Amino acid sequence: MDFDSILQPIKKHLASVEKLLTKQITSQIELSEDIVKHLIIKPGKRFRPSIVLLSALSINKRIDKNLIAASASVELLHNASLIHDDIVDQAKLRRGLKSANTIWGDHASVLAGDYLLAKSLFLINQCSNKDIMNSVTTAALELANGQILDIMISKRKIDFNERIYFQMIGLKTASLIASSSEMGALLAKGSRSVVQSLKNYGHNMGISYQLIDDVLDIVSNSKKMGKNSGGDIKQGKVTLPLLISLNKGSRIESKQARKILVQKKFNKKNLDFLYSFVGRTKAIEETIRIANNYSLEAISAIEVLKDSQFKESLINLAKQNSTRVF
Repeated sequence: MDFDSILQPIKKHLASVEKLLTKQITSQIELSEDIVKHLIIKPGKRFRPSIVLLSALSINKRIDKNLIAASASVELLHNASLIHDDIVDQAKLRRGLKSANTIWGDHASVLAGDYLLAKSLFLINQCSNKDIMNSVTTAALELANGQILDIMISKRKIDFNERIYFQMIGLKTASLIASSSEMGALLAKGSRSVVQSLKNYGHNMGISYQLIDDVLDIVSNSKKMGKNSGGDIKQGKVTLPLLISLNKGSRIESKQARKILVQKKFNKKNLDFLYSFVGRTKAIEETIRIANNYSLEAISAIEVLKDSQFKESLINLAKQNSTRVF
C-alpha cells in the first residue's frame, strides 16, 4: 500500500492543515515569505501532521481547530529544522529543488528558519494547553540538541559508536515524531497510558524512519531522494550502515575506512571504497532488519487502541516504511 492510500482516511483533514500552513507562511517581509514558500510550495509527505491526526482520531473521531493547529505546528517546526540543517550541511538540494541557502544565502535562510519556528510556537500557543506546549517545546529542544550532537560527531569532537548514534537520531529525528503522536493523543483526551503508548509508537517510528533514510542516502539517487545522494558520507557523517561495517569488516578494511572518515578525504577512490565496504559487510541488509524491528515495536505499542481505520493507517505507515528502499 502506498503512502497516499494509507492516508486516505484523513485526506480532507490534511487539506485543512495545508490551508492553515498557507495562511501562516504569509509575512509582511517579502524575503521571508519567498524563502518559506519555496520550501512549502513543494511539500514533503506531511508525515508528522499525519501522525498527529491519525493518533487523535484513533482515540476520538472529533476534529477541532486545535488539532489542525497542532498538525500545522509540527510541520512548521520540521521545516524550520530542515532549513537550519541545510545551512549546517551546506546542502544544495531539498525536495528536488535548490535549497534555500543555495538561493538566498545562509544569513537570510537562518532567519527564515527562525521565522518558521516562531510561527510554529504561535500556533501551539493557540491550543491553550500546557501539556501540548510542553510536548512541542521539549521536542524542539531535543531536536536542537540532536543537531548539535550530529555536528560534534561529524567534526570528530566525540567518538562515534552505535550508542551515540542512536542517542543522536533519537533526539534529532524521533523526538518530533514522538511529540506528534503524543500531541494527537493529548488533544483527543486519551488516558495517560494511551498517551504514552502513542508516544512510544512515534519514537519507534522515528528511529525506523531515520534508519531507512540512512540506507536511502547510500543506495538511492538524488532524483528519488530529492537531495544529493551519498550526502551523509561526503559530509563526514557516520550513519548506522557505516558503523555496522566498521564493526563487521576485516581489521584492515575497517582501519582504512575509519582513517578516511577521520581525515575526511572523500575523493572518488575513497568514496568508492566506502560504498563497496558497506556492500561487502551486508550492512544495508542489517540496517533494514533493525529498522523493521523498530517498526514492529511501533505496531506493538498501539495494540491497546481499539480497531479503526485510523489505527490501521498507523500500522500500515510502520509496515510501509522499509518498502521505501525498494
